[in-house]
Amino acid sequence: MTETGHDPLEAAKERMYRYQRAHRRREELQQRVNDHERRIVKLELELEAEQADVERLTKLTLANLFHTILRSKEEQLQLERQQVLNAVLALQTARQALEDTKADLHQVGDDLALYQHAEAEYNDLMAQKEAALRSKAALSPVLREMEEQIAEQSLLVKELSEAWRAGKGVMSSLEAASEKLEKAESWGKWDTWGGGGMISTHKKHSYVDEAKTFIQNANHQLRNFREELKDVQRSIDIQIDISDTLKMADYWFDGLITDWIVQGRIQSSQEQTLRALHQVRTVVRQLQSEHAAADSTLAGLRAKRTAWIEETQVE
Repeated sequence: MTETGHDPLEAAKERMYRYQRAHRRREELQQRVNDHERRIVKLELELEAEQADVERLTKLTLANLFHTILRSKEEQLQLERQQVLNAVLALQTARQALEDTKADLHQVGDDLALYQHAEAEYNDLMAQKEAALRSKAALSPVLREMEEQIAEQSLLVKELSEAWRAGKGVMSSLEAASEKLEKAESWGKWDTWGGGGMISTHKKHSYVDEAKTFIQNANHQLRNFREELKDVQRSIDIQIDISDTLKMADYWFDGLITDWIVQGRIQSSQEQTLRALHQVRTVVRQLQSEHAAADSTLAGLRAKRTAWIEETQVE
């Protein structure tokens, strides 16, 4: 291989890194410009307020007369003028910081223009070298093995991601169902102890119906979640149901025993929902952890392949 600094691929890589660094710097500076501009607007408003305070003290008003009688007007006016001066100085400092940041941003723009084709150049040179390495009988199997490892790891990352997303959907539905059951239970307590009547009964069942819808969604999503978990060699068995059996009895039979039965059914459904939520959440957290680890491994394999192509000598 030619010496570092004379290798076209190495030089293109250095230019690409300079471009990427300039791009990150531009984003940082643009954020700073936005921050400076917001601060300047805030300081201008503060200066206007301080100037208004000075103006009020210089006019003949009942408040000024009060300050004069107490011999405090001059001290107060001096304080207000000092605050105006401080606001002016702060505003000047902020405006200068904005101008300096814009100058830095302009310089970064020049660097981006200088290296705008570096990434494409680097990719072209890498493709040429990869083709040359692939044509060598001794080197082609090494490259192919790395690519097979990357493909296998990419599939694992994809499957973990799909299972993770499916699990989060189930979690969301179960959380919503639990929230509705909690509200139904609250109205049910009022109903049980004679404080609600038809209104509390209606509210209770309204929340039960909403919870049932979310649980039906969760059961539907669970089927998809189970299929996704099969791809990553896991299983989960959850089934929740809220029956309508006691609903009409609660409306038409007025009695504490019936209220207790319905309230017990709501509590039981909530317990089932929370158990299912805990189970799903545990699996989802594990999937999230494994996805992060798998993705990191994939990034390492890709970096290894890139480094091998860059460093391997083509004879």
